[in-house]
Amino acid sequence: MKLLFIILSTVIAYSNVQASTYKITDQVYFDIMIDDYPIGRIVIGLFGDAAPKTVKNFLTIATEGINGRTYAGSKFHRVIKKFMIQGGDIDKGDGSGSVSIYGKYFDDEDSGYNHIGPGFISMANAGKNTNGCQFFITTVATPWLDGIHTVFGKVIKGQDVLFKIEQTKTDVNDAPISPVVILKSGKLPITAPFFISEDPYEYD
Repeated sequence: MKLLFIILSTVIAYSNVQASTYKITDQVYFDIMIDDYPIGRIVIGLFGDAAPKTVKNFLTIATEGINGRTYAGSKFHRVIKKFMIQGGDIDKGDGSGSVSIYGKYFDDEDSGYNHIGPGFISMANAGKNTNGCQFFITTVATPWLDGIHTVFGKVIKGQDVLFKIEQTKTDVNDAPISPVVILKSGKLPITAPFFISEDPYEYD
């Protein structure tokens, strides 16, 4: 009986250690509008220690931009219900473009995190080591993307805005019929890195 108690205690302790927490080093915001109507703000916490190159690229584009092009004014060009929303093409605007602070493409990073639920942000790519400016945000768990796309952040505020985008009407190519535009993008100050849990509504 004593041995069973020790085993159970060990399992519980191990499970608590394994419970996912995410260290946030930076915060980026997107103010979103659909069909010229503002619908709210999404705040994304970035995993700068886990995916430093990816976060640096994303943060740069969200703030100062590349040759004057930032995420502000870009669209979410692909929306699939019960899957994800994709945007960030500051190059072509239609999902065919790619540009980064490192060149046209940069290599994948293994952040150690997976697409275990809604609100995770990852790099969109056209294959191995073809990251650029495009990203997607999950609206459900998407485990088939684990190890293929670099997870580098998580929505910490604005889940309702994420799901409003997900519900927008699309055409046969999954493009929103009414434009979904990032009106403004930028960095929010934090005093020190902090940790969040898997709960998508922890800070909402």
